[in-house]
Amino acid sequence: MQVSNVYNNLRFSYDWLKNIETPAFIYDEVAIERLLDLGNQVREQSSCKVLFSLKPFSFYDALAKMAPRLDGFAVSSLFEARLASQIIGSGSVHITTPGIRSEETAEIGTICNFISFNSLPQWDLYHEELKVQLSCGLRVNPQLSFVDDQRYDPCRPYSKLGVPLADLVTVATRDPERLSGVEGIHVHSNCESTDFTELRTTVMHLHDELGNLLQRVKWINLGGGYLIGDSKDLTPFYEAVEFLRANYGLQVFIEPGSAFIQSAGYIVSTVLDVYQSGYANIAVLDTTVNHMPEVFEYGYEPDVVGHDNDAAFEYILAGCTCLAGDVFGEYGFDRPLKVGERIVFYNVGAYTLSKAHMFNGVNLPAIYALTEAGDLVLKQRFTYDDFAAKWGANARINH
Repeated sequence: MQVSNVYNNLRFSYDWLKNIETPAFIYDEVAIERLLDLGNQVREQSSCKVLFSLKPFSFYDALAKMAPRLDGFAVSSLFEARLASQIIGSGSVHITTPGIRSEETAEIGTICNFISFNSLPQWDLYHEELKVQLSCGLRVNPQLSFVDDQRYDPCRPYSKLGVPLADLVTVATRDPERLSGVEGIHVHSNCESTDFTELRTTVMHLHDELGNLLQRVKWINLGGGYLIGDSKDLTPFYEAVEFLRANYGLQVFIEPGSAFIQSAGYIVSTVLDVYQSGYANIAVLDTTVNHMPEVFEYGYEPDVVGHDNDAAFEYILAGCTCLAGDVFGEYGFDRPLKVGERIVFYNVGAYTLSKAHMFNGVNLPAIYALTEAGDLVLKQRFTYDDFAAKWGANARINH
């Protein structure tokens, strides 16, 4: 396999990989720092505040190292809020979720600093209770779609995410008192985009349709969905932030998730079996698409170290569960794969650990940190007890 150049970029040697247990998830602390450097540049050049969204990645030790470089965390549930509040220190915790439970509001008020209600009915129910402790805002669906696949589109028709802009304009015009106490606006209108002109378009659309309300609020959260490090031109972003600051005096937040972790994560697996099925060569790995659920959910084909479309030896890389669709894709290598060989997926830092599960009883990846010193440090290992506890077996055995 052609691995040397890629492994140099990953900062660890192929020989080291032979000594770790697989499947393994590795996050690279230096890569995360480099991505956070981009966030710091954005902060300095735009004066916006930078949050990290816990949705794609929530591993405690990594978050603790990230926290000093951030202005806070963005969360989508009470459990995420608890985790963020354990780590954050002097930063702030921002929550928006489609489903607030009445029994959770007291704790949310204690551990969060900002809340964006997902709907007007939830605003009506809870903002009086929470406004004493939190800065309360509304999530707005700007009704501008930039994403072709509706499964990813926050602004899809009949979206559950946010107050439709047209509805909010109607309420602001006919019943402005209903919005008394709104201090902020949250808008998230994209997914893994590198084109910040779309964000600028969204901001100008809010200006045209919701200018009167923007005059009354204190902050705006522009959400995530943009890959800062992959964008060729951040100028439209800076223009959008400056427009909001100059015309409305707003504090602007952004909350990247994938942008700060996607290229910093790897999954290392071992070839368990190699055989022919019809005209295809199959290589079964000790990992599974259940460790990278977006492969199965959205047809995402992950990058593999050593893959070459023109290579002579082609394989279907398959997971080790009994699910027929447990397949990563077709990959080419410069020599035959053998049982026991390591296969490394890269650019898989986001939505792997946070969505991974133990279908078929296949264990979750062990978690390693690639430290700044270049060492691979085991951070967490999962065992049968984790699997058994989920299904109540431990309780019965210990009873």
